Amino acid sequence: MVIVDREGAVMGSAGDLHDRDVTDNAFYEWLLSDHPAAQAERAWRRATYYQAERQRAVEVRTWTDKINAYPDAPQSLRDLAASMGPLADKTTARAEADYAEPDDLYVARVREQHETYVQVSGPPGAPDYRYPAHLTGPGAADYPPPPEAQAGDGIEPGA
Repeated sequence: MVIVDREGAVMGSAGDLHDRDVTDNAFYEWLLSDHPAAQAERAWRRATYYQAERQRAVEVRTWTDKINAYPDAPQSLRDLAASMGPLADKTTARAEADYAEPDDLYVARVREQHETYVQVSGPPGAPDYRYPAHLTGPGAADYPPPPEAQAGDGIEPGA
């Protein structure tokens, strides 16, 4: 699948970041940073999600239109199509609204959610967690993505 940005330009690859797991807290924390590669990766992930949601909604709408066009379709399928069509439309509207949110607002909101998650679910001392200041602003460019946890190295994603 070709991923395009809001202006329709094809988005390039950010190396191995596309396959990194966001359940690895260190990587997720970095992904929310102001590092230029993190910003590019977020843009790619958001565009990918948006395009996938739109495609799923199109596929559902195509199916509902097909069912509705078939005069002998069983009532149970007609009922299902009647309920799924509006859900597909809502999915499209939600995906468009999410994708339209500017990155700075998105990151501020998600950083706050991440702080709350770590404070509630993290290790001892986590109730005082704040998103690291060194990962914000121009200085964030000095901090590359953390190394990927390897199987058997004693580091588990999310630890």
